[in-house]
Amino acid sequence: MSIRGTSRALSPAERWYWIIDQLSTLNVCARVRVEGAVSTDALRGGLRALQGRQPLLRLAIATAASGIDPRFVPTSEPIPLREVSVTRLEEERWAQEIDTHEFVESVDWRTGPLARAVVIRQPDGINDLILSVPHYISDGTTALALLRQWVLLAAEPGAADDAEAANAAEAADASETPIPVPVEDLFPERHRTTAGALPDREAADPTADESAEAGRLEPEFFVPFDQRRTRLLHRFLPADALADLTAACKREGVTLHGVLAAALAGAVARDAEAAPGSHFAVGSPVSFRDELERPVSEDEVGCFVSAVHSVVAYQPDDLWSMARFVNRDLTERRERGDQYPVFALLAAQGPAGIVDSEPLVRYIEEHGSFNFFISNIGRFDFPAEVGDWRLSGAQFVGGISVVGYLASSVSTSHGQLSWNFTHIADAVSRERAERIADDSIKTVLTAAVSGS
Repeated sequence: MSIRGTSRALSPAERWYWIIDQLSTLNVCARVRVEGAVSTDALRGGLRALQGRQPLLRLAIATAASGIDPRFVPTSEPIPLREVSVTRLEEERWAQEIDTHEFVESVDWRTGPLARAVVIRQPDGINDLILSVPHYISDGTTALALLRQWVLLAAEPGAADDAEAANAAEAADASETPIPVPVEDLFPERHRTTAGALPDREAADPTADESAEAGRLEPEFFVPFDQRRTRLLHRFLPADALADLTAACKREGVTLHGVLAAALAGAVARDAEAAPGSHFAVGSPVSFRDELERPVSEDEVGCFVSAVHSVVAYQPDDLWSMARFVNRDLTERRERGDQYPVFALLAAQGPAGIVDSEPLVRYIEEHGSFNFFISNIGRFDFPAEVGDWRLSGAQFVGGISVVGYLASSVSTSHGQLSWNFTHIADAVSRERAERIADDSIKTVLTAAVSGS
């Protein structure tokens, strides 16, 4: 990635995500299970080596006395590693750690660095690794790529021995390390100067039937913006079910994302007891790494996604037609460049800090195009073996903060499709979130087997 000086202001998009992370934690977490002898020294050595490769992981954020004008600044602090030990095997302890800690406490941006790590040690050499990165420098692909780099570096012979030398070298070089330019600087030229006005709710979907009002997920309670908390429900499709679903998608001519988004929209519609033909807006964060002035690899740190939405008609007996519509709609929106105007909006009208964030946050709450979404990064290549270590269950999950009420994070690695659902506590009850999650999964599994 192109670079600039050793300190720079956060871009409008980075600043926005930084602000709402302070309102309600907005971390992106990646997890993998490692079976084998994994020493603490090797893990710490891998983290230091990772920092040595990634300038954005050697930063903190400084502000003016008023709490505005945030800037990236160097820090020599190491990525903290928290260790958790359990005495019996707990398959979903990693999900519990994310649910009760990683989604509760923001990464300390004042001291930096802008990442933290966890190792959960279980009996018989089972270790679950978690890496958490704030959304203002990370998307799901970034988080998983950083986790993969951490594992590979920790497995290198001498990683632990190199850590002390890396500490000294980075402490000396931190103040001179260039910082990558913001993602906005890499946009195609035609998408850098789009007008930044807040759209009317009615104008949010120019392709929809004007007589059809787009439904959103209705919260059970209004939770103040600064009291919202993301909760996690871990779900997955095993290899055989994934194979059936993949074959069905190929047969029906749709993408996996299309059918998952359609299933989630259908589950929300059924939860609302909506009539067939009712329209619901489902968001889809999409990657634009390949659309930039130069392609950006998945190993480059940054948030390279933007959400677009599809207003889909609820058809309880025809999931595949819903999926085909989502696919067509997303293709058309991406070709129009609908993923870019939000950046111009944030540049023109984005808040400077917490103190003036209320108008935009409330606008999104009341008039945003969607408030439930599905983030799917597709297949992610994560090794199954590294030296004597056996790896499995690589996946990511992202927080929600104040940009919605229900979401799901989807990735496919190690022969498993991980479909992690998140919801805002109290606004969406645990029971309701479980009902929607299980309905979504049952819908796609049924369709894969029945072909309808």
